[in-house]
Amino acid sequence: FNAASNVTGIRTDVDPVSKLVHRYEGWIFWDYAAAAPYVKIDMNPSKFAYKDAVFISPHKFVGGPSTPGILIAKKKLFTNPVPSDVGGGTVNFVTRTHIEYVKDIEAREEGGTPNILGAIRAGLVFHLKESVGCHTIRAREDALVAKFFARFRNHPKLLVLGSSTVPRLAIFSFRIYVPLFEKYLHHNFICVLLNDLFGIQVRSGCSCAAP
Repeated sequence: FNAASNVTGIRTDVDPVSKLVHRYEGWIFWDYAAAAPYVKIDMNPSKFAYKDAVFISPHKFVGGPSTPGILIAKKKLFTNPVPSDVGGGTVNFVTRTHIEYVKDIEAREEGGTPNILGAIRAGLVFHLKESVGCHTIRAREDALVAKFFARFRNHPKLLVLGSSTVPRLAIFSFRIYVPLFEKYLHHNFICVLLNDLFGIQVRSGCSCAAP
């Protein structure tokens, strides 16, 4: 499940969803790639609203480029003694007929040479987020969302995707309509204009992780 859509910015109320999944003895894995820089991440907010795993992309944080992805998961999920990707540091002992992998989960699942500088940078971007504070970040996000919709919600040539009345991040997807031709402008054309002429960071096409 997405904690927030990287297409519309619409946030999911993660605790009730987690409770519902656990009520039916399921596992809940949360994708915080879009939401992590802006919201608090609590693995254990209550007895039944806990998260079994969380995926984070620190490269989307301020100062985050070149950082590695992060998986935070409950130990109970790691039942396979064989690592997902075998590499240096994952093997404890080898014979002609048997391979024994290390028992430490983090060492077993991080084969090969780690991105040490990237990991240090990841720690720093989380420190920066904590220094600013989620309340300050949330207030800024809410102000940007309100400003955007006050200007564009009823614009006759701009179609903003997604609801404007639900909690969301300042992430927007939109289409621009040209009445003269009764068509929408091509998304790549809009992207080039906004990026190159106005310095507004946008991207066109399909997002990497789907809605």
